[in-house]
Formats: sequence, C-alpha cells, structure tokens
Amino acid sequence: MKTVLIQICIVLLCLLFVYTSASKFLDYDKFVFQMRLAPVPLMKILAPALGWLVPAVEFILAVALAVGMFIPAIKIKALQASIFLLVAFEIYIAIMLLSGSHLPCTCGGIISKMGWKQHLLFNGFFILASSLSIKYLKEHKASTPTEHDIDNLKYFHARKNR
Repeated sequence: MKTVLIQICIVLLCLLFVYTSASKFLDYDKFVFQMRLAPVPLMKILAPALGWLVPAVEFILAVALAVGMFIPAIKIKALQASIFLLVAFEIYIAIMLLSGSHLPCTCGGIISKMGWKQHLLFNGFFILASSLSIKYLKEHKASTPTEHDIDNLKYFHARKNR
C-alpha cells in the first residue's frame, strides 16, 4: 500500500512540475513581470534569468521523478530535490504573506488562482508526502537484503548441505 502511495506522490509531483513549468514557459513575459513586482529586491534584478531557470528546473525534476519510477537510485534524490524546490517556494510564499502584498501568484495556470495561504498548504502537502515517501523508501531499502547478503546466504546454505 505504501508503495502505491509513493507512486501516486511521484506522479502528482510530475504532473505539478510539468504543468507549472509549461505555464511559466508559455507565459514567460507575465511570469517575469509578476516576479518583478515581488517585494524581494534581488528578484527584481534576477527575474529574467529566473524566468527561464525556475521552469527549467521544474521540468528537469519532473523528468527525474519519472525516471526514478523505473530506476530506484534516482527516486530518492529526485524526491529530495523536489522538497528543496518546494521549500524554496514556501519561503517565497511566506515572504509574500508577511509583506502584506496582494500580488498574484507567479505559478501560472489554474494554480495561480489560489491565494497565498492555500499555496502554503498546497506546497506543505507535497513536502509532507515527499518526506514520508523518502522515509519509507529508506526504511524499506535498509530492510531489503542486498545482493551481497543473498550471495552469502546461498554460499552458507551450499556449504551446510555438503
């Protein structure tokens, strides 16, 4: 059951990152304009570069998560990177909430219709789901015998039967 929930989490993250990156790429000018309105001085300067960097990172993460569904070694790293990006977004959202600005979200698409508090909860859900997925994957990996363990068991079993 937990494995299914992890797969659902990964699929939802993939959809989220593909959707938001596509929205930002397709409406680059609006995305950059909205970032320049944010009460973060450095963002005003970096907005044109962030306009390409943020959606590119989101898209790369979506690909890494998708590949991680088939290559377990990538799965945990992609989930960790997702958490890192989502926490960065949470910090931005907290700044927006604390500033008292009533600016629109820069996410793009339908997600931009959410208020800042809804965004905090939305991202918090994905951070929690990703964190629990990583925890389970690490616990499961620790309890799963390695090839070396299996080879040792075969060796000792063969010696015992001689």
